[in-house]
Amino acid sequence: MKKKKIYEGKTKKVYEGEHESELILEFKDDAVALSGSKPTHIRGKGMMNKQISVYLFRLLESYHIGTHLVRELSDKEILVKRLNMIPVVVMVHNVVAGKLVKSYGMKEGKELECPIIEYYLKDEERDDPMINEDHVVSFGHATSLEIKEMHRLASKSNAVLKAFLRRREFQLVDLRLEFGRHQNRLLLADEISLNTVRTIDLRYPELGILDGDNPRVAENLAQVKSRIFSA
Repeated sequence: MKKKKIYEGKTKKVYEGEHESELILEFKDDAVALSGSKPTHIRGKGMMNKQISVYLFRLLESYHIGTHLVRELSDKEILVKRLNMIPVVVMVHNVVAGKLVKSYGMKEGKELECPIIEYYLKDEERDDPMINEDHVVSFGHATSLEIKEMHRLASKSNAVLKAFLRRREFQLVDLRLEFGRHQNRLLLADEISLNTVRTIDLRYPELGILDGDNPRVAENLAQVKSRIFSA
């Protein structure tokens, strides 16, 4: 079923699907390379992130948040709708970390009184610069109504995932989302996995902020999976 490779990024490969309206996403085992460092292979990471993405996409769909997921294909592949992607990354922050510390001098680890939603232009050559709603409209990437819908969907997705993870003793630090157009509707795209979600393990907060490339997570993928998928 898998055809021509269209694109390969840090975490996934994208292939043409059997039908023009669909794509195949293959999740990679590579850790995300930082500062030009050589990527590290983490056995089982691709399968884990594919399973988590499917699980969380279906969770969000149960709350009437549309996603591009069609179905699972293999242990590392999913079939998705081909979207007209909006080249904007939506970041939702719940806890002070990373750029919020560096740019604003806030104390790391502080839980924000309300989530902060930011927009970044997808442009690796320029290190994905932060932009605002006026940039998005003026550059022709989305309309004002689409930005409002992206904001609404990001806020709702964050609330659902924040509560879901809290029940499993994880605190949602931040969330990276992408959206695309499908038949006059905005759908959640890309992935929702350890590649795009950062958490704090409330059982072991001394470990700090966790993501899919954290050594402890990499060494305990089965345990992390069992907690995320627990009822």
